[in-house]
Amino acid sequence: MTSGDAAAGKQLFKTKCGSCHTLADAGTTGTIGPNLDNAFAADKAQGFDLSTMRDLVRGQIAYAESDPGTGHPGMTPNLLHGQQARDVAVYVAQCAAVKNCKVSG
Repeated sequence: MTSGDAAAGKQLFKTKCGSCHTLADAGTTGTIGPNLDNAFAADKAQGFDLSTMRDLVRGQIAYAESDPGTGHPGMTPNLLHGQQARDVAVYVAQCAAVKNCKVSG
């Protein structure tokens, strides 16, 4: 997978993902989807490679569960495409569970 632009991903995350997901760096507090800071904290503490987390996020964007069976709507598969999806995946991998995350772009 080619790389993405974390700064562009942050802006996309705020507008496309933040209403459902919490991510402290983005200042979002959504409660329908998983809290991404919590979801990636243990992986980061264990030293998982950022590319592994990036690929996981990209896969979740492409193959999202639209009906999770929770009584709440799921995520629309392919909510983002191409470079936008890569940008968000790089941003989440880099900044989830990171205080004072610095993205450039």
